[in-house]
Amino acid sequence: MHPGAQRYLAERLTTARVRPDGVEVREWRQQALAGFGAALEALQAAGTVDADEAHDWNNRMFEALGLEPVDPLPTGTSGARFVPIDGGAPPPPRPVAPVARFLELLPVRDADRPVPFGGRLQILGIERYDWQVAVAWRLAPRPDDERRYADELRVHERDTEGLSEHDRRMLRHRFLRGISGPPGRALALSDDVGTDYRSAGGGSGGGGDELTGRARFVPGIPPEATLLTVHWEDLAFAVPLDGRGGRADA
Repeated sequence: MHPGAQRYLAERLTTARVRPDGVEVREWRQQALAGFGAALEALQAAGTVDADEAHDWNNRMFEALGLEPVDPLPTGTSGARFVPIDGGAPPPPRPVAPVARFLELLPVRDADRPVPFGGRLQILGIERYDWQVAVAWRLAPRPDDERRYADELRVHERDTEGLSEHDRRMLRHRFLRGISGPPGRALALSDDVGTDYRSAGGGSGGGGDELTGRARFVPGIPPEATLLTVHWEDLAFAVPLDGRGGRADA
């Protein structure tokens, strides 16, 4: 295969493997398949991709989008086939509310824990507001994504085999950045009264082997709750509450 064509197709797969936030599964798959199919047709017309290669790369796109690969069309037939691509739903709209009123900063005991693949997580504190709650966190050191996504990287390396080392490093870095997703996405909250906490955004930053961030959730912690739990994948940080719903002078 022509190196330029392979590089282009590998880049499209790298982008397609990570669904953008707020985009439902069906829309994501429709857009990726439509653009990729058109690209393969153009490359075939230019003579840089043959029919067998086009079928192979088309199945690679199916796999990248979480779909089952398909068998080639029988010899002598042409045209399109129906592939079901449904699934997923758009996230609920974020509530519009006035500026939250700060109530108290809740400390977290036993806040420094190891996480898989060589990292450590610290929950720095819980910011309690009237209608929302925020979690400040820190990863230091950061988990080793090369180990965490070793299986996915092996598939990605197959797609870029034969390209220059510069192109392969660039695509590998982009792929790792995309598949790991926004830092802090593993955070979730629960309490002892069954409150349904929903993500309301956040952010993170850092460099080297340290990353810090802040994640917001709605609604606020109800006054009757006596225990808040911060979840990060398999970790759980218990935060006792006084049941007052904030400071006595709030």
